[in-house]
Amino acid sequence: MPFSQSILSLSASGLYGCVLVVCLAAAITARVSRQLPGHVWTWLLLAVFFAVLVPLRLLEVEESVRDSLRAAMRAEGNYSERRDVQGPIVAAIILVAGAGALALLYRTTRNVRGRRNVARVAALVAALAMLFLMTLRMISLHAVDALLYGPVKLNWVIDLGASLTVLGAAVYYTRLVRRQS
Repeated sequence: MPFSQSILSLSASGLYGCVLVVCLAAAITARVSRQLPGHVWTWLLLAVFFAVLVPLRLLEVEESVRDSLRAAMRAEGNYSERRDVQGPIVAAIILVAGAGALALLYRTTRNVRGRRNVARVAALVAALAMLFLMTLRMISLHAVDALLYGPVKLNWVIDLGASLTVLGAAVYYTRLVRRQS
């Protein structure tokens, strides 16, 4: 596979790397400041997530998966009916993601106390939004692609917005915990 990354993809990978570093700093800060183990694990999990995103973006893994799915459908002779398959999958993903997001928000926000925990929840929700976006991009339903890649470029708005949210939450958490220690 030739290396033909756009400047936007390279920038996104760079941003993911920055988020990775800041999440590691938040995990170290949580550990050194003797925060609850869940705090350390949250930031480590987010760091691993972004560590995986960097090579996924650089190696164009999403594109490869999408192309493989298309090739498999062509080989089975189902490519012309792909919308019949993609539509229910997208609907199920949106339904499950929506229900999961509501459950997560309900569960976490009713027990969230303190700015540190709010920062953790915001970072986790943003990472889940990125995971949801990646899933939608791989399924590649025409109607969804029109929204993601249309004039507003929701793809980039959500991708960069979620990354910056995690970055901001990690910086905020780190500063807050260091100030309190």
